[in-house]
Amino acid sequence: MTVQRLLVANRGEIARRVFRTCRDLGIETVAVFTDADAAAPHVAEADHAVRLGDGAPMAYLDIGLVVEAARVSGADAVHPGYGFLSENAEFARAVLDAGLTWIGPPPEAIAAMGSKIGAKELMAEAGVPVLPGFAEGEPGPFIVKASAGGGGRGMRIVRDPAELPEALESARREAAAAFGDGEVFVERLLPDARHIEVQILADGHGTVWALGERECSIQRRHQKVVEEAPSPAVTPELRRELAEAAVNAARAIGYVGAGTVEFLLADGSFHFLETNTRLQVEHPVTESVYGVDLVRLQIEIAEGAALPGLPPSPVGHAIEVRLYAEDPAHDWRPGSGVLHRFEIPGVDSEFTVSGLRLDSGVRDGSEIGTHYDPMLAKLISYAPTREAAARRLATALAKARIHGPATNRDLLVNVLRHPEFRAGATDTGFLERHDVTGPLGGDEAVRLSALAAALAKAAANRAAAKARGVLGGLPSGWRNVPSKPQRTEYAEQTITYRLTRDGLQSLPGVALVSAEPGHVVLDVSGVRHSFAVAAHPGATYVDSALGPVRLTPVDRLPEPVGKAAPGSLPAPMPGTVLRVEVKAGDPVSQGQPVVVLEAMKMEHRILAPAEGVVAELNVAPGDHVEGGTVLAVIQKGE
Repeated sequence: MTVQRLLVANRGEIARRVFRTCRDLGIETVAVFTDADAAAPHVAEADHAVRLGDGAPMAYLDIGLVVEAARVSGADAVHPGYGFLSENAEFARAVLDAGLTWIGPPPEAIAAMGSKIGAKELMAEAGVPVLPGFAEGEPGPFIVKASAGGGGRGMRIVRDPAELPEALESARREAAAAFGDGEVFVERLLPDARHIEVQILADGHGTVWALGERECSIQRRHQKVVEEAPSPAVTPELRRELAEAAVNAARAIGYVGAGTVEFLLADGSFHFLETNTRLQVEHPVTESVYGVDLVRLQIEIAEGAALPGLPPSPVGHAIEVRLYAEDPAHDWRPGSGVLHRFEIPGVDSEFTVSGLRLDSGVRDGSEIGTHYDPMLAKLISYAPTREAAARRLATALAKARIHGPATNRDLLVNVLRHPEFRAGATDTGFLERHDVTGPLGGDEAVRLSALAAALAKAAANRAAAKARGVLGGLPSGWRNVPSKPQRTEYAEQTITYRLTRDGLQSLPGVALVSAEPGHVVLDVSGVRHSFAVAAHPGATYVDSALGPVRLTPVDRLPEPVGKAAPGSLPAPMPGTVLRVEVKAGDPVSQGQPVVVLEAMKMEHRILAPAEGVVAELNVAPGDHVEGGTVLAVIQKGE
């Protein structure tokens, strides 16, 4: 069957990725969306779009709704993307039963790998090395995993066996919310292992390709943030062994389509983790090194095409980073709000001559909500060598203009520039060993950026006054009390300056070259620096070669009447109250969980800041709260 109109049962970046290939193939596209996504880029880019309702994110998990969307839109094929229903055998069967083409593996293969518990048993029978399971009485450490999912959801590390019951319960809740299945299991933790995965591609005629390996060891909360191909730790001999194990795994379950077999590599030995029966977030690094379009091959295989006998040979090196709306310096707290600007200079949705590619689910003005995973985009670099790819990617990220919620951009650049990463010394404990959360530019960048922001603000005020015909002949920065300098306060830096006949009087060694509302040039000890300044409600963003800086203007108005009481525990983000762990009047110790919120598909524990008593408790399970809502008040003990 030839696909004519394809529905993507997903959203954001992966939907746009599939649509791009469909445009190249001349296939019409259908998007599905909830009310929360009505203005999303993937909806605007599709040829047709079907509203699923207002139930974000659960509507994407409703098999009946999605299959009906395919029917009413006239789609003849469904691509699941990744996440949501992408590894749901029941969904695959429903698509096939509706007479549609399923762009994925057979439902039987999905079911075989859908339970990680059953998958381990199958792989052991096929001769693939597996990790030993948990035996009661063992000292640990262990890891709790969701049987039906991945992506870090439903995972908990347990170092003390006494903490296992709580970890199991928490993992079950998170797995049920993310995948609709709360089954979990426990296995031994290999703390310093590498996470290695092999891309497989199989047609319906018996040919199975292993398209090399990807290294995905740099992770936070068991979720990948940096991926690359090939792995700097894999030798040619080990590569052959990994490929053989992955092909055996695929043949053992009658696999067809694109998928990934994941392993842990430690002390020269590898152990099976899971098989992802779908496309992976990190598939672009394999595409770049092998010169293939995996989505196109998925579609062609579903149409009945046969693969050539041998896969293409790899060339060069590719690295991908996941850009998240989250603050690594504050326990990876996810952020929400308006993304005012999202620009990576010189980067297109396809590889350009610069060797960069952006796969993004957002654009300028996108609203970052709390319903979904906080990933904004993936940036991929490709070069002849690993060193060149890392340098290219770090430079592009550092120059990106990202104005809105806090992101992990600085962390990603710091990782890519870290000596151990450059040496290929990466494992799953990398972010625990190295503090790479610091800002790119340091104190100097903050000081100079704050000065540039103050001068740009003065220039903007001057331009506005001139437009109104007020004080049109006076220079910017002029004051009627010459001895008193201008003063601009940001939470990060207070700036004072004067503009005199001798020039700018402010930071030592700094001279003003030019100042416009959005652009300031400063001479610092004989070296000129350009600063792009953008003011948005609540924040001013300054981008320069010294490093991006976010400044928070200080409001000197009187404190609001409703100022929070001492000991208040505010919600760090919008979310839903999952559990309340205390009652009013209860004594609490420092660090004790008080409330558990769910936001962006993750659980967030709100802890008591000090020993005391719960004086107020303002929420109950099921309540939706906005960021800043006072959840409870802890009265400190005497």
